[in-house]
Amino acid sequence: MDDFHDLLQKGFILYQKSGKIGVESPPTFGSVTLHFQDGRFSHLVRTETKK
Repeated sequence: MDDFHDLLQKGFILYQKSGKIGVESPPTFGSVTLHFQDGRFSHLVRTETKK
């Protein structure tokens, strides 16, 4: 449980799909969008801008 707390403190995004917990690192410049269908997580879109 402390591992999840440490990841959240570092800005990582945690999500659950199909009974598994996924971890997405934050982009340096960009966005992460979570999409839901019928109240359930369906997919994640990561957009990163290079400067």
